[in-house]
Amino acid sequence: MEEKRIDFLKERAREFFEEAKELFNKKRYNLSAFNLEQAIQLFLKYLIGKKLGDWPKTHYLSELIHDLVRVYQSKKILKFYRENELFFENLESAYFISRYFPKKFSENSLRQLFEKSEKFLELVKEEIKESLYD
Repeated sequence: MEEKRIDFLKERAREFFEEAKELFNKKRYNLSAFNLEQAIQLFLKYLIGKKLGDWPKTHYLSELIHDLVRVYQSKKILKFYRENELFFENLESAYFISRYFPKKFSENSLRQLFEKSEKFLELVKEEIKESLYD
């Protein structure tokens, strides 16, 4: 598979991440949560697809993280996942909750999701040598 065919995933991930920040600043927390989840999901698919030539067709971050760990053989990412499983579950839930349920995300909960997301992206940059912004 041509790398350019996969590059759109990284570009979309970056767009979703930037949009999540803008929505957070506008206090539109549900949409911010949805966009943040999409950013992480698409970036994971990009990383996996870059290595394998295709990406998983799932929306579950838990599955994508395990695929990422398997593909890159990263014990540090697996350790981060295990230590922050609740974060990934909350972020994964944001995909469904923000679309289909009346629950609202708070400023504080979104701030925490952003903080952990940025830590995860830094770890990926360190471990896989790939940044959302390269």
